Formats: sequence, C-alpha cells, structure tokens
Amino acid sequence: MHIKDPAISIDSVVVVIGANGFIGVETCEKLLQAGYKVRGTVRNIEKHSTWMHKLFDEKWPGKFELVEVAEFEKTGTFDAAFKGAAGVIYVSTPVLFDPDPSKVVGSNIRSTINTLEAAAKAGVQRYVLSSSSKAVETTLYNDRRHNITTKMYNWEAVQKTCCGPRDDGFGGMLDVYSAGRTLAELSFWSWVEENNPPFVANCVVPDGNFGRGLNGSSSTNELLKTVLTGEWEAVPMPLAFLIDVEDTARLLVAAMAKSSIDKERVFAYHDRCTWNDLRQQVRKITPDLVKGEDQKLEGKYLAEADDAIQRAEKILQDIGQPGFVSVEVMLRNFLDTCY
Repeated sequence: MHIKDPAISIDSVVVVIGANGFIGVETCEKLLQAGYKVRGTVRNIEKHSTWMHKLFDEKWPGKFELVEVAEFEKTGTFDAAFKGAAGVIYVSTPVLFDPDPSKVVGSNIRSTINTLEAAAKAGVQRYVLSSSSKAVETTLYNDRRHNITTKMYNWEAVQKTCCGPRDDGFGGMLDVYSAGRTLAELSFWSWVEENNPPFVANCVVPDGNFGRGLNGSSSTNELLKTVLTGEWEAVPMPLAFLIDVEDTARLLVAAMAKSSIDKERVFAYHDRCTWNDLRQQVRKITPDLVKGEDQKLEGKYLAEADDAIQRAEKILQDIGQPGFVSVEVMLRNFLDTCY
C-alpha cells in the first residue's frame, strides 16, 4: 500500500495495540508494507514473540518489535509502549460477553480513555480507534429498510442495558456488549472534543471480518468454519455486512497515516451477506467442505450503507488498491490458510 499524503513521516514508529489478533497482525503487516516501523503490544509476549518475529523479521529486519501490556486500564501501563511513537492504532479492545454491565461497559470505556491519555502524554501525532458495528446497531433480519450512516449509534442497546430488565441469555449479553462498544466509542469522541489532544483522532468501524489467517484459524474465521459444518446452535449471531480482513487493516493504516483523513468515522463495510450466501460460495470452490443443512432464515437484513461503503472504497483506491477484495477472493484466502 502507498500513502501519498503521509501525516507522519514514513519510517516512524506506530504502535498497534493487540498486535497478535486477527485484525491486529494484518495491521502490523500493512504498516510495514507502507514503510513504517511497528511496535506491537500483546498481553503475553512469551506466547507470541516467536511466531510474530518469524512472520515479519525476514522481510522487514529491524522494523518490528513486541512489548507486553497486560493491563489496559492501569494508569501508566502504556507509557513505555508509546514512548517515541508517532502513531497509535488501538485494534484490540476488550471482547467481554457477560450479562452484568458492570463487568463490561466500564472496562471498555476505561481502557479506551487510558490509551488516549497515554497517547497525549507521549505526544503522538495520530491515533486510530477500531470500534465495532455493534456500536452502530444490532443486526436484525426482516426489520425496517433503513440507511446506515456514520452518525448512527446503538442507543437501543444502551437503553436496554441501562434501563431494561437483566437478560442472562445470549441476547442480553449481546446488548451489554453492544452498549459497551457504543459508550466506549462515544467516550472516545467526547474525550477528543474536550481535551483537544496533540494528535488527530480517527475511528474505523468494522463489521464481519473474514479472509486469510496470518495468526491461524481464529476469531470470525473460526466461526465461519463452524458455519460450514452446519452446526447452527454454535452460531449465535446473524451476518450483516462483511469485509476482507486485509481491507480492514488497510483502512486502519490509512486512517492513521493519511493527512486527508481527519476526525473521521470510517466504516469497514463491503458486501451484505447471509451465512447461507457464504456456504453457497464455498460450495462452488470446495463442495465437499460444506456439511449439513443451510440455516433456516426468516426474512433478510434490509439495511443499506451505500455512502459509507463508497467512502471506504475511495480510501482503498487512494492507497493503491483497485477497490475492495471480492468475497470470492476473501473466501479463497480463508480456505488456503485455515484448512
């Protein structure tokens, strides 16, 4: 990828929080491809150091380093990681599923604010938060047709979490998780507005990510493997928009590096699909891999996000891509690396 209008000098240090994750490891690679040095944070450096250095050191010697940051909410915990860095990309916010809001919401907010305060203290120039589509809305099939915009937030999940009866089932845990992601992102924008930090802040909002697995079969790729077996009781959520994981990483790097992206909320959305759509496409590539019956669906997801998708595609084109990675290529990359 090529940054034509770099906001920070090529060869600067960029910190990737959660570097070992599905999106995080791709973000590290895309930064290295663009010419930046990468300092990745992981919760357990002993567990991840060997395979990550093996992945990057031969092609980019001396450009990649790992540091351990285990506690995201503790004051000062990011000081050493951020020292001398020009940019920060917060990829791996806590993934907490619990029906008790006190165990989820506050942690999401505190970890986000802690990274912002540390970035301001360190004098970084660019900061990017990776949010979630669950901060926009809860995916409902056969709901009203509506247009998703970058101004939307999941107030319904916040209201249910704050004011509704406790639900210990998956639906209740999803509402609490969604409320945590929503309030964390809103706290991010509020903090930036109130504190006027020395850095430009942007946010990328991904939906379903699939594709190659540089860190093996994990995260949503593992869920897709379950989908292909037809074990629907282990698939708790419907699918809405999806995107190739490499495109999400490219958008995160662009939001960090491009001077033309300033205080922007970029949606990493591409195509709208169901799980059955993905099963059908995999059947065309590797028929024997798809087992069981298709998911029994009532209705479909009716939301549209044309403006947000066009903006994301324009950013990808600005950094040298022809546009989005196609769903077919995304699935072939997934199959090549996860089986």
